[in-house]
Amino acid sequence: MADAKSEAKTAEDQDEAKPGACRQCTEMGLDCFAFFGRTTVAAASGAATMTKKCVYPVKETLLSSSDAANNYLHPWQQKRPAGSDTPTFRT
Repeated sequence: MADAKSEAKTAEDQDEAKPGACRQCTEMGLDCFAFFGRTTVAAASGAATMTKKCVYPVKETLLSSSDAANNYLHPWQQKRPAGSDTPTFRT
């Protein structure tokens, strides 16, 4: 008789421990949103990294071409040390 009561009590505890249908549906929905959120963040991070890696060489090439054209058209603006025949002042 004691075994039957303890078994019945154990079965009741297990029924109470099981979440309801609404709770399960809510948890599955939240898991789905978490999955989509993590995927979106990972995809955006990858796209940003790819853009940085692909755009940098193009930017450097454009700046180098711009500097070369500027130095050709305006040679006095080149960044170089003064020649040996340039007069200097002593301090």
